[in-house]
Amino acid sequence: MATLIAHSNEADTAAFAQHLADKLGEQRGVTTAVTSLSRATRYVDTVDAVVVVAPAKDSNFHREARVFMASHHAELTNKSLFIAGLGTSPQLTKYQLQAMDAFGPRDTAYFRTDALDESAVSSWVNTINTRGAA
Repeated sequence: MATLIAHSNEADTAAFAQHLADKLGEQRGVTTAVTSLSRATRYVDTVDAVVVVAPAKDSNFHREARVFMASHHAELTNKSLFIAGLGTSPQLTKYQLQAMDAFGPRDTAYFRTDALDESAVSSWVNTINTRGAA
């Protein structure tokens, strides 16, 4: 299964996206492409799953991530979509969750960048591997 991990331009999200790619490769040898949201368009048609990683600072989730998912809505309906929010708040707000769920992902996750729980990351990678087949 080929997986695209598209991230926002913030350093935290780029590092987390690469971390996910490394974990996916270690766990099952998943082929990944890690790139920014602005460059991810070129890969959408060639992958089986898409993981979007963006900061959860905006009241309705990250604007660029929402624009990316909206502009590729038709393609993403035939793919396994996963969305990860990153931040320092204890949890996502109701509006952030609604904005993420509006795109019909197979799963969403929230990871605190100030206290990254590696077991939660590994568990989510397992979810991507088991639920990632379109």
